[in-house]
Amino acid sequence: LATVCPETALMYAVLEDAFLYFQKQFEIEIPDVRRKAQEAEEWFFSDKSHGLFSFVSVCDVLGLEPEFIRKKLKHRTPSRLDTAPATR
Repeated sequence: LATVCPETALMYAVLEDAFLYFQKQFEIEIPDVRRKAQEAEEWFFSDKSHGLFSFVSVCDVLGLEPEFIRKKLKHRTPSRLDTAPATR
């Protein structure tokens, strides 16, 4: 992918990094990791579509459904995300 379209490869990397940090918040109790995990969570649940690297824009370019990903993330942590206010 990187040789064909480096921007697309970078978007995959951004998405993967966000997933990894989101997952680490359930495994590691390090303040810096928890802060980055919170940032990743906010990114996943933001509906902002401006900016090349917003979650919605990344999904659009990669052909992914943001709501499907969000449902899977909520399933991972129902008690925490179901009570959080929607980010818009």
